[in-house]
Amino acid sequence: MKKVLRKRFIRTFIFIIFTVLLNIKGVAQERDSKLDYRKFPIVVGLQFQNFAVPFKDMGSNFTHPGLYIGSEISYNKKETLIQQANIGAYLNREIGNGIYLGTQFGYRPKIYNNFYGELKAGLSYLRVFHPTQAYKYVNGEWKEIIGGKSQIGIPIDFGFGYSFTSQLGELSPFISYQITPALFYNETLPVNIYTSFLVGLRIKLLK
Repeated sequence: MKKVLRKRFIRTFIFIIFTVLLNIKGVAQERDSKLDYRKFPIVVGLQFQNFAVPFKDMGSNFTHPGLYIGSEISYNKKETLIQQANIGAYLNREIGNGIYLGTQFGYRPKIYNNFYGELKAGLSYLRVFHPTQAYKYVNGEWKEIIGGKSQIGIPIDFGFGYSFTSQLGELSPFISYQITPALFYNETLPVNIYTSFLVGLRIKLLK
């Protein structure tokens, strides 16, 4: 029963995202190439994280919500090559809440009209806090471990979005799926994998 509900939730969620993106064009204003934007756009969004093999148990992602914010720079005029940096946090009662700081290099080609694809890869620092009291056997006795553990992640994202102009500036809602191999989980499992759904908005403000 739970699996059926999760599948229905995922399908409904994806349908809503597609509907929003497809109807944005109806309210968007015509692009103006002469508009002057501020540097360093704002990137903000929701994250749904999970400790799982990629594309498995995807419904569980939506039980571990988080937030992130960041910015980016472009390496060319067409803004197809970018460098992005962000900081975020998520809640996960099963393996522990986490905070992270990361940067990714990305390729963002146009697909059709204002739709674009996105592929990013980079490095991140992740701090995972223990969900309960944790202990370590040292010199013949168990000692409580305070805090959590630090990991180095290699986040890889792929997704798509849509850009349009408004009175505020250029707005680009997007959705992506992230796979993050992470080092130093523990001695038994030195490498683990996190997966995330990212739903966000990139805002290029007018000067």
